[in-house]
Amino acid sequence: MQEAHMGNYSVPESIRQYKPKGTMVKRISNYYYVYEYSNYTDSNGKRHTKMGKAIGSIKEGIGFIPNSTFTCDSEISSLDFGEYAITMANSRKTLALLKECFNPQDAVTIYTVAMIHFIQGFTYLRDIRSYYDMSVLSIRYPSLKLGYGSLSKLYDALGRRQGNVIRMEEKLISACSHQMAIDGHVIGCESVMNDLAEKGYKFKKLGEAQMNLLMAYDVNTGIPLMSRIYEGASTDKVSIKDFLGQTELKDMLFIVDRGFYSVDNLNLFSSNGNAYIIPLGKNLNTCKAAVHSLEMHDRFMYQKGRKASVVEYKEEIINGYRVLTYRDLNESASEQENYLRHMSRGDKSYTNEGFQKAKYYMGVTVLQTSLENASPGEVYTLYKKRWTIETFYNYFKNKAGYNSLHAEDYYKTQGLAFVMLVSALIHQEMEAAVANIEGKNVSTCLLESRMVKAHKRHDNWIVCNCLKKQVELFKQLNTPLEVAMPLHT
Repeated sequence: MQEAHMGNYSVPESIRQYKPKGTMVKRISNYYYVYEYSNYTDSNGKRHTKMGKAIGSIKEGIGFIPNSTFTCDSEISSLDFGEYAITMANSRKTLALLKECFNPQDAVTIYTVAMIHFIQGFTYLRDIRSYYDMSVLSIRYPSLKLGYGSLSKLYDALGRRQGNVIRMEEKLISACSHQMAIDGHVIGCESVMNDLAEKGYKFKKLGEAQMNLLMAYDVNTGIPLMSRIYEGASTDKVSIKDFLGQTELKDMLFIVDRGFYSVDNLNLFSSNGNAYIIPLGKNLNTCKAAVHSLEMHDRFMYQKGRKASVVEYKEEIINGYRVLTYRDLNESASEQENYLRHMSRGDKSYTNEGFQKAKYYMGVTVLQTSLENASPGEVYTLYKKRWTIETFYNYFKNKAGYNSLHAEDYYKTQGLAFVMLVSALIHQEMEAAVANIEGKNVSTCLLESRMVKAHKRHDNWIVCNCLKKQVELFKQLNTPLEVAMPLHT
């Protein structure tokens, strides 16, 4: 197709001036369309021109208007840098562990996906590639296959072929402090096609089916150890047997909540040199026997950070189990104050009669344990460490947004559970990195660093938008203000 006709241009200069390089313009019904254009040589050595697909149009006085699918001359020249740079610099242990358990390509892919989840919150498979393309990850780890199809296969493999997943969990467990909290987190599921999505105990609150995430967590180091998703109708005390059966656990102290209580689980928690601490639900006969009398003559001081409280306690053997009943006087006073405040507001469910009946139980905790040699104060202190997992789950619920998913496949959902574990490992490393920076936490560090971008200038990537406070933050987090060279996986 020719742009010239009988020595004169059929396309006026006012249009040709907007023509992108390497294209040709064709006038059709007084509209000017832009096509790809190339030269080639045939087998006889003759040169020919070839017109390709339409990539846009040109309007006089406006210029070239590309089609929505046109990508020529649209190379990304600005990238999100700051939040990814500080995360990469402070999550090297997670990447190294992944490389110990997976082939290098899969390790980097899992790490990249988990980092996007950590920084952006829960991210659907279809959106991961976009975050990768728009961030410095695309420079650091080029050529990763992060399209929907490739990631679907990866998630499926993580859920279906769990040898390397379990190997990594075993490494985490072998290096832990052997004091493990286990808890569940309910995740809503909008898909009716997922085998894991069922009506559970939170159906009325969620308004949809649910899945149950179980995660194990080192209460001393803050490191997550294991992760798996179970059917929504399955209770924690039923799922725990399969969960703990994934790896061999020896000489472990399990600190769990009352939802895991059953005779079978108590035997499980105390086998193979393991031990447990578990609070008792008020409907259990053992608990009823323990609180029948709340006269406590012994006490100790419980210290958490700068706060201290006097804790009264008594110790008994009930039905063959060691049972310890505690009353934290500070908690008791706080709960009484809260109840009386509701009374003063006239809340109908808060009455003087109810207060007189409930006040003796306020601040009271009843624990059952298989530990024989730990003192009552030590048992109480160990149990209080379990509450750190509540803070940990706050990250999943409020920061990462793992509250309601549209997951349609059992194996891919288990793959997601592992990505969540890796994301949590990255989060833990970042928590440790910012712990000594006064007035900062992970969220504020990510927010402040987000303003720092990478821009392409004369074929080189440089870091821009650096204020003095941002330079100092990067220094405190041992992060260079430069775009690192690509790493070969």
